[in-house]
Amino acid sequence: MIGFEQLGEMLGLASSAVGLTGKATETAEKIQLLLAKKDAVDSSELMGLLNTLATQLTSVNMTNVQLSEAVKGLSRELQRQDEFEKLKANYVLFETPEKDIVYRLKDEGVDQQPAHFICPVCLGRDKLISYIVGEGDYKHCQTDKSHIFHFRNTPVRRNLKGPF
Repeated sequence: MIGFEQLGEMLGLASSAVGLTGKATETAEKIQLLLAKKDAVDSSELMGLLNTLATQLTSVNMTNVQLSEAVKGLSRELQRQDEFEKLKANYVLFETPEKDIVYRLKDEGVDQQPAHFICPVCLGRDKLISYIVGEGDYKHCQTDKSHIFHFRNTPVRRNLKGPF
């Protein structure tokens, strides 16, 4: 999930890149003014300004690389979220006969894969498609066996006392 922290980091990098670019522009303007003078150019001052400009441009470049990586990461995260939403769209909430809520593959999806149920806990919390498996009345999540779902109500056997 894309958070405000990630977006804040990207905005910080963008702001930093703009600030560094502004400083480099100011230094470049100072160099132009120095070279435009009719008098002899002070080579030590010019060298100092050129070194400053080189350092500033390197900083701008490094910040732009960081910003580019952050944008690529954000793009990958958005793509993952989009793919997950497309997968999730193949399922519909389903109430078992015993009132447990699970996700069931939509009827139109049965042509591509066998009918099945998936765990609502894993889907909601972990963004994970985890099958519900097992035999009998109680089935469990394939990923977390503590996620148990009741599908039928079969009477429990009891030992009866007395003559038969």
